[in-house]
Amino acid sequence: MLFAPLNIQTGYSFLQSGLTIENIVSQIKKQDFFGAAICDNNVMHGLPLFAKEMEKINKPYIFGMRTSLLGYEICLFVLNENGYKTLCYLSSIIEKEEEVISYLKRENNGLAAILSTTKKETREKLLAMDRTTREELKTISSLFEIFYIGIDTPDSEYIKESFSIRENVRNYTYETIAFPLIKYVKEKDAIVLRIVDAIQKDQRLTIQNETGSLYFKNENDYLALYERIDVVNTVKLFDKITFNFHQKRGEILSYDTKDANEHLKDECFKELNNKNLNNEMYVSRLNHELTIIKEMGYSDYFLIVSDYVKYANSVGILTGPGRGSAAGSLVSYLMGITKIDPLKYGLLFERFLNPARKKMPDIDIDFMDTRRDEVIAYLKQKYGNNKVANIITFSTILAKQSLRDIGRIYEKPTRDIDLLSSRLKNYNFSLRDSYRKIDGFKSLIDSDKYYLDIVSLASKIENLPRQSGLHAAGIVLNNTPLEYALPIVRDFQDNYITQYEMDYLEEQGFLKMDLLGLRNLTIISSCVDMINEKHKRQVIDKFDVPFDHKEVYDLISSNMTMGLFQLESSGMKNAISLLKPSCFNDVVALLALFRPGPMASIPTYAKRKEGKEKITYISEDLKDILKETYGIIVYQEQVIQIATKMASFTLVEADNFRTAMSKKNAKEMEKMKTSFIDGSIKNGYSSKVANDVYNHILQFAHYGFNKSHSVGYATIACQMAYLKANYPLEFYASILRMGASSSDSKFNDYAQEMKYRGIKLYPPSINKSTLAFEVYEEGLLLPLTMIKGVPNQIMSSIVKERNKNGCFKDFIDFVVRLKAYGITQLQIQKIIISGAMDEFSLYRNTLINYTASALQYAEIVTDKDGQLLLNIDFAQKPIMREEIDDPIEKLELEYDSIGIMISSNPLEYKKDLIAKIGAVTLGESKNRQKSLTVGIIRSVKTIMNKKGQEMAFVKLFDQLDELEVTVFQDSFKKCDNYLKKNNIVSLVVKENIHQGNKTFIAEEISLLEDLHE
Repeated sequence: MLFAPLNIQTGYSFLQSGLTIENIVSQIKKQDFFGAAICDNNVMHGLPLFAKEMEKINKPYIFGMRTSLLGYEICLFVLNENGYKTLCYLSSIIEKEEEVISYLKRENNGLAAILSTTKKETREKLLAMDRTTREELKTISSLFEIFYIGIDTPDSEYIKESFSIRENVRNYTYETIAFPLIKYVKEKDAIVLRIVDAIQKDQRLTIQNETGSLYFKNENDYLALYERIDVVNTVKLFDKITFNFHQKRGEILSYDTKDANEHLKDECFKELNNKNLNNEMYVSRLNHELTIIKEMGYSDYFLIVSDYVKYANSVGILTGPGRGSAAGSLVSYLMGITKIDPLKYGLLFERFLNPARKKMPDIDIDFMDTRRDEVIAYLKQKYGNNKVANIITFSTILAKQSLRDIGRIYEKPTRDIDLLSSRLKNYNFSLRDSYRKIDGFKSLIDSDKYYLDIVSLASKIENLPRQSGLHAAGIVLNNTPLEYALPIVRDFQDNYITQYEMDYLEEQGFLKMDLLGLRNLTIISSCVDMINEKHKRQVIDKFDVPFDHKEVYDLISSNMTMGLFQLESSGMKNAISLLKPSCFNDVVALLALFRPGPMASIPTYAKRKEGKEKITYISEDLKDILKETYGIIVYQEQVIQIATKMASFTLVEADNFRTAMSKKNAKEMEKMKTSFIDGSIKNGYSSKVANDVYNHILQFAHYGFNKSHSVGYATIACQMAYLKANYPLEFYASILRMGASSSDSKFNDYAQEMKYRGIKLYPPSINKSTLAFEVYEEGLLLPLTMIKGVPNQIMSSIVKERNKNGCFKDFIDFVVRLKAYGITQLQIQKIIISGAMDEFSLYRNTLINYTASALQYAEIVTDKDGQLLLNIDFAQKPIMREEIDDPIEKLELEYDSIGIMISSNPLEYKKDLIAKIGAVTLGESKNRQKSLTVGIIRSVKTIMNKKGQEMAFVKLFDQLDELEVTVFQDSFKKCDNYLKKNNIVSLVVKENIHQGNKTFIAEEISLLEDLHE
């Protein structure tokens, strides 16, 4: 082990290398190198993962970054903590070379530098070693504690040059070091560099095979290529390293107050009085929380979060009632961070903040998704741009993307790439695993070397990082400028973005906050605004929407849950049918129970709730704790309460007990078990009862849910249910305005539910529709933007023209007036088939056939700018000839245009055939053990069972209802070809009840038309 590769470029130099961190570490282990370093272009993205993976194989590592100074490629390596901070800072200004050199001259930078000789021009300069080169080397070398000339081995020609370079630089006392550039695993993998370059530049390739020298050779190969001292120097560099990556570098931001502890205390007690909660129970809890917060040094944190939540509310940005364990804090409630009184719901502070865990607090806040950025802007303005950063994410080239990239750059027919991709289904398998596990994919590749070649090339780029993005919610706040403690990049607006992903930031002690954009809050806000606008006064305060009302639970229990937060999935609807929520606690429990594991307890909960099963307790002493959930352990908080009651654990110890059991930490569990049993016996419980309770907790603790989170999200669900129950038109309009489109399967679900509730959907209207869903005649009017094939610019022009000059009098008037906006014949016909011009003619075909004549007339009566001529009496309007529509074709075109059939339904035209075969409706089939029914396929989700066989979940709808059925492997093989969206199928549906949950299995599936034949 005399050699360590130091010049490894990873895939985090986006699309410039064929190496993942996992590839690299695998080779270090395989070749048994001493250690390794990675060096990417101007970034440090891969360093945390590299450290983690190298530690797994117990090999030393060095952090590096590649950059350019005075025209030379330089790799900078961290020697110590000061060097790491220097490199972090340099990465943030790296594009400004003068600033980099100036900073390095000023600072004792703790860096080693290796000048790379990969570039031909560098080698030529070192061979010539003229005065300019000598001055440049002197300048660069003086900037660093350690400096080497790195000897590369890109080809046989350079091996000869390297002897002269060594001699020249050593004459000037520069040491040399073996520094081979490595960019791919094997010699034959050189083609990957051409591929990633073509992806980056959007170029095309024909060559499919290539060998090269930038791969991992073994140690003997390197010893043969280099002088021994050059190889030994790679290992000697490790002796200079004192850097330890694993330490805290983040610092909680100080709030703008002299004493954060006193400020927090004053604000909390002030609000306690305001809420009339100044009694012994609340004061005791508050003092307890404040003491722990002070001891852990988190007072500033609570003040900061409270400040930006209050700011959001002050400018009309709706925030959530609370999410995660933070809702268990009374301080959070009093500071306006959450809207949930934790004592009212039995929520525990220690589940949120446990001094024994020594973990950063985690207060995640939900904001309206359309205004989240305003809150981030506020934080930057208040605390400084350089103390706030967005968190980076990386998108990776996965299996399907790799196939698409190879298909594009090698100009393979789209149908071939689509065929390969379709065989992958929706599984998250790698290409290699897909070949092993998916029969259809394997058989296709085995059938033709052409497909094998595509997949082989795709596998070379699979799992490489492709580009960076922003985390949807996370931001970092720090007390000092971030660029000195963390590598950052800046976007074009000078906003800071971390170079590390979220998990690594928390390990480094940076205060990470999740400011989540929640669409449901935007819907609530929009809905309330529409209600208040309609009534011309504040009917509802959007910051205090009611939620604990009878009509809420009636609506939920009737399964009218489309659009309701957390309650709209088909599985959840089954759970609701069993549990029939009748109070807020039922909804809270429902959200906690509806997960793998606890789901099995839903039937028991339901039966006990209805009095159909006796409520039993693992110990009568625990009745107060388990009474609200009918003797069933549902929440993590209940586990904590049981441990404190029976074994006299402190709340901190009880939370540690819960954590050990939920994570199945065997060693810790054994210790805790002894403490629990001994503590329970000491409190007068028998050994049998203590063991029974422990074993019962053990069974449920892994599945127990955080009640604080459940209460928060149940509040949002019930607030939405209140609006939906009392203001259905505004509710549906709001939810559909939030980006719902006809291509979204949920749109059809909303439409189906509205139809069931007697709420009419009106097709778009050229004279009435706007660019959003509108409440119209006790129904909803579709927006013009729903019409496919017509640019939004044209739709905006229609509304603009209508607002300016009034409604369109007839079809000719419309065509003439829109001529100025550049509307085309095809666009007009798209609008016609949507039904938007039905007011101009009984038959859509009439208008379609009339379009060309109308446009010709518009040409005659308008000038070159589309403006109407003053005298148009000379032009004869074309005659409109009626042409009747074919009803089925009309519906099909309507569907193509707006993605939904509003004017009628295809099943209307099949009712004779449906009656002939004796099929019942989907709604009726739900109440029968076995039945023949007919439906239109809405969506198909294919999965693979444990045996590697394909099966599917199919959603169907008819005029009034919907149904999801499971198609098992045997039936799936027979009907796979026609399980397609919008196909009308007949099927035998069989009821299936498992663990109290009712599902439906589809058998004997056929196309309805086949039965007709």
